[in-house]
Amino acid sequence: MAAFESNSDPVLPRAAVERVLARATELQSEGSDAPDVVSESRLMDIAKEVGIDTASLRQAIAEERARVPLQENPTGVTLEALGPGTLSAQRVVPGTPAELLAKLEGWMPRMESLTMRRRIGDRLSWEPRRDAIGNFLRSLGMGGRRFDLVRLDQLVVSVTAVDSTRSVVRFDLEAFRARRAQRNAALGIAAGLALVGIGGAIPISLVVTGTAMGVGLAGLGIFVVGGAFAAWRAIRHGYLEMLGRAHLRLEQMLDELENGGMQAPPSLARQVTAALLK
Repeated sequence: MAAFESNSDPVLPRAAVERVLARATELQSEGSDAPDVVSESRLMDIAKEVGIDTASLRQAIAEERARVPLQENPTGVTLEALGPGTLSAQRVVPGTPAELLAKLEGWMPRMESLTMRRRIGDRLSWEPRRDAIGNFLRSLGMGGRRFDLVRLDQLVVSVTAVDSTRSVVRFDLEAFRARRAQRNAALGIAAGLALVGIGGAIPISLVVTGTAMGVGLAGLGIFVVGGAFAAWRAIRHGYLEMLGRAHLRLEQMLDELENGGMQAPPSLARQVTAALLK
């Protein structure tokens, strides 16, 4: 009994605290009188009460603000089987939103062959350049590397201040058109192979009979199915490889921002000259 009384104010380990808070939030959200919003100042007070570091909370709030709702992701069995239609990368880097956005505005057109679509506050959206120079640079590459972002639909950049010296930079890439094009290519190959199969089955059925016809049709079916499967795997592999290169490029740009890089890029004339002299 004495041991029980001495433990009248039991303590919980950090992992248990996180589970309890998550469950309590879930239960409260099920109630009809649960508030739909919580002010950031109130959230800061709650964090202090439960022992959460305020600097960590500020970073978490900045990361949440940096999240951007992308357009609805098209669904379908073949689309989903190909792979994701979006990818993201984010990091806390030194600099204010104004400083970082200025770097990105100078960097994207020249070094990634992207052109700005819109700017809303501290959020920019970019798309591949469609002019003759952009196509020329994409065909040649630059500095021994490929332009990996120009094959996707849109890049959304969000920069949110954590404090006076750090910001969260978040990249969100959409690849809906690219994924749809790959899906259509796979379906086109499958349809072509199906026509080949039908075209081959007709003469087999007219020329041979019995067991020979069955063997011939079975072999033709294996050829069609096997060819379609091989083409699908190749197309899916190519699409995932494209996404992997794009994600690597996003991480490389975050590396440069984190290390104070992304200084003024070379002029367009110098880029063309370097591409021609490779």
